[in-house]
Amino acid sequence: MKELKVKGLAFDKRNNTPVVILEIPNSPLVLPIWIGSCEAFALSLAIQKAEFPRPLTHDLILNVISAFNGIPEKIFIDSLEDNTYKAKLILKVGDKTMEIDCRPSDGIVMATKRDLPIYATEEIINENGIKIEDQADQDEEKAFKNFVEHLDIDQIRKYFENEEKGEGEGHEGN
Repeated sequence: MKELKVKGLAFDKRNNTPVVILEIPNSPLVLPIWIGSCEAFALSLAIQKAEFPRPLTHDLILNVISAFNGIPEKIFIDSLEDNTYKAKLILKVGDKTMEIDCRPSDGIVMATKRDLPIYATEEIINENGIKIEDQADQDEEKAFKNFVEHLDIDQIRKYFENEEKGEGEGHEGN
């Protein structure tokens, strides 16, 4: 089992789908997980630490867990079936540990909101991790990480609009 950290969000233009990029600390590997647009939006808000006057869905889930004296401990991405990752939200309730089936995207949003660790099996990382090697990729990663760290909704909208027009940072026309 290895710990993962949210590196950022990307957009797979081929499949028209957001992708959360999880990095493996002290490793050249990243684990991409394709997620829905609603989950990507929720994750971008969690990354920004955006506050709302009323609880959003992931906040509600965490509040219900807390109301029943549960303590979220970690997210564990434990399998891949039919190109779909499976995960567990690990809770401590009293002296019991509970494993709750969840989508990795929901688990990652909750982990981001509560600073919970995210783990995946060695097998998942070895079979599905992507190696990041060359300097150009590292420079692009740094630029993307900077983008994610200073993310706001208007920037996301502009980034995706530019990508659709072929004007994104990685496009050869620049």
